[in-house]
Parts: sequence; C-alpha cells; structure tokens
Amino acid sequence: MAIQKITKDEILLKSSDVFRVKGYHNTSMQDLAEASGLLKGSLYYHFPSKEMLMKDLLVSIHTYLTNKVFLIAEDTSLTPEERMEKLLKKMGKLLLEKEGGCLIGNSILETVGVVPEFQSVLKVIMDDWTKALQTIYVTRKSSEQSFRLAQQTIMEFEGAVMFSKLYNERQFLYEAFARTMIKLK
Repeated sequence: MAIQKITKDEILLKSSDVFRVKGYHNTSMQDLAEASGLLKGSLYYHFPSKEMLMKDLLVSIHTYLTNKVFLIAEDTSLTPEERMEKLLKKMGKLLLEKEGGCLIGNSILETVGVVPEFQSVLKVIMDDWTKALQTIYVTRKSSEQSFRLAQQTIMEFEGAVMFSKLYNERQFLYEAFARTMIKLK
C-alpha cells in the first residue's frame, strides 16, 4: 500500500462516519484506519488511542458548531423566527445527512459514565446549544422560561432524530421543528 498523506482533520471527518454508524465501543482502530485509508500503525502516529481520537473529534465538532451553527442565534439582522429556522434547519441537516444519527446524542448515550474523558466536552456542546436556543427564545420569553424551552427543544429534536432514523421518516423532525416555531411565539 502506498503511503497516504492525510491530515488529522481528514482522519477525524472519516472517523466520524464510522463512529456514527458503529458506535464508539463497536469501532476499532482498524476500522478507523481503513476508513482513513491508513495502516493501523499510521493511525496511531496521529492518534495514540481511540479515546484521544474520539475526544479530538468531539472538540472538532464543538468548534464547528460554535463557529458555523450556534452563531446564527446572535445574528440580529434576522428576526428571532428566521434565526430559529436557520439554526434548526442547519442542525437537522447535520443530524440527518449521514447514516447513523446524531453523533453527539449517540456518544452521550453510549459513553457517559463509561468514558469520563468525553463527558466534559459533551456537556459543553449541549450547554452551548442550549445557550444558542435560549438567546433566540429570550427575545420573546423570560430568561428562565427561555432556558427551559431551549432544553425542551433539544430533547424533542434529539428524540425526533431517533424516530426519523428508526422509521426512516423525516416527518418526525419536521413536526418537532414546527412545534419549536410555535413555542417561539
């Protein structure tokens, strides 16, 4: 096999697909190496363990969400409805565009309490998603009510993703989106 040049970011992107489909515990370093087009030893050169690779992946996802998705909530050139719609559509696309569902939701269910290194990163992602939604809700609701609505929105959205994947029917997500838009009024 020829030596392949691949960046850490490319490895993380390819690994995210494997983790999304197989889950953290059912994914081996060999699976990740194959997905990246590397020999397993070459993957270890970039990431000394599966835990380090996954933690770096979660940090990378957080960075992406912070810079490309959650910032939508602060775009005051848009109405609160436009911000909510844009943010939720972007999240929905991220969650449904690839096989396997929500990597964040799946990782929380599979690893919290088992792989403590991930819990702090996962909490920050969920906290920042909550804050982004709260930023939009607070334009129409009290601070406390906005916080609860933001949490409820995430819970409903994540549940809708699971149902959409399980039944191969996006309508669950569309309905959760519609209910969220009503909550904003």
